[in-house]
Amino acid sequence: MVEMALTLVDLQNFQGKKLGYLDISKSIIEAVTSGRLPVNSTLPPSRNLAETLGVSRDTVVRCYEHLKNLGWIESHGKIGMFVTGNAKISPPPHPAKTLNHGSLSNYGISLLAEQAADLGSKPSGYEPIRFGVVPKPYRPTARWKKALRNFSAPSALDDRGYVADVLGRPELREAFSTFMCCNRGIFCTANEVVAFSGSFSALSLICRLFLEPGESIAIENPGFGGPKSTAAYLGLNVVPVPLDAEGISIKALERSSNSIKLVYVTPNHQEPSGITMTLARRKQLLSWAQKNAALIIEDDLDGIFHYGKEMPPSLKSMDTQDNVIYLTGFWQILYPLTAMCLAVVPQSLCEVLKNAKIHTANLTEHQPQLALSELLSAGYLQRHISKLERDFAPKRRALIYELKRTFSERVHVPLQSGGVKIMVQFSEFSDLDLIESARKANLTLASTADFYTHNEQRAKGECLIYFPDLEEAHVRKKIESLAHHLHLQKN
Repeated sequence: MVEMALTLVDLQNFQGKKLGYLDISKSIIEAVTSGRLPVNSTLPPSRNLAETLGVSRDTVVRCYEHLKNLGWIESHGKIGMFVTGNAKISPPPHPAKTLNHGSLSNYGISLLAEQAADLGSKPSGYEPIRFGVVPKPYRPTARWKKALRNFSAPSALDDRGYVADVLGRPELREAFSTFMCCNRGIFCTANEVVAFSGSFSALSLICRLFLEPGESIAIENPGFGGPKSTAAYLGLNVVPVPLDAEGISIKALERSSNSIKLVYVTPNHQEPSGITMTLARRKQLLSWAQKNAALIIEDDLDGIFHYGKEMPPSLKSMDTQDNVIYLTGFWQILYPLTAMCLAVVPQSLCEVLKNAKIHTANLTEHQPQLALSELLSAGYLQRHISKLERDFAPKRRALIYELKRTFSERVHVPLQSGGVKIMVQFSEFSDLDLIESARKANLTLASTADFYTHNEQRAKGECLIYFPDLEEAHVRKKIESLAHHLHLQKN
């Protein structure tokens, strides 16, 4: 019976994962199509297969029902389940047509060239960074659904009335302004808050308002890829500005031969370095912006979680000359429930932003705005963030301790104190070895290569390790497993 179960399900593909009925169904279909399980073969009783695979009998029963509906198996009463030859297999798709490059705009052609260049610059087996949100068990899904239900009834929406203001629902703008005052030290009114469906729509609209194609935006290097993608979309010139221990280099900004009208920074927990911009550097940046008539986009994209001493005040809270636009969201704890982005802008910009949104981004969906306003006004989100910080902090400490204990001088861990990832530099190992060894150790790790405009500036073996999905008691075992596989790879 065990051998039969292993014929049906390749357990190696599901190491560390709880099997669901769709996983088992897919594996059985693969066994049939590959010939391992011929037509008219008998399947094991659901109870026996469940015991062998370590799942509930209900899971196997659902799997068998699913396969019966698709025509892969059929029941012969007490005799059991048999593989049939009547599966509902979709016809093969038509061959994909080759893209006609001549039909593309110059922008479309430039994107293809950019994609080819990116593929050519990445090592074999390279995996881009795909993490940043908290694991599913830490998302407030039930509370979010409850908030949505509160505003789903027709009577609830009728009571709220129709709001045509493209800047956002008044309930959300009021709740968010209060949250900013209490938790970020940004004293703003609801009239200075603008809601966007996502950070891309916010960034692209702001850039379009202030920059013509070909004009320059300064971006941290290394740095978050969102503004670089936005700049490419709008035909802007990107000026990569290096970092030092205090944050973005003001000297590099001053030395630039480009006329910079916008500078994009992530001061509270820079991506990927984790650097928190010092108070002195924040003052210097504000002074530089005032002197050069430039606008600062302060994106607090990775600043929700912080472990240790207090953060310096935000650039927006220090701004006395209306030179800062502040962007943030709660995507790290709410995605994929919502990816909404909220901005605090100078009062003088609200009217032009309103007109711009009418012509482009338009309205953000009402129910998510109302749900988010409820979570903010009830204080739920701040309590939830505080709870997650308490849960994540010991995992982070354990990870740093075990890295240093296991790798000693062969690893460098910068002393940063925020986010859900730590940047680590392994001096003796390549990106490919690190990625492959981390996969075998079931450790969430990714190269930082995507964050660099000029990859030659990046240190060898620099990567990000994601820690919220770690169990504190298992950190040592995972890091020792990483070290074991790295040495095997190297040898």
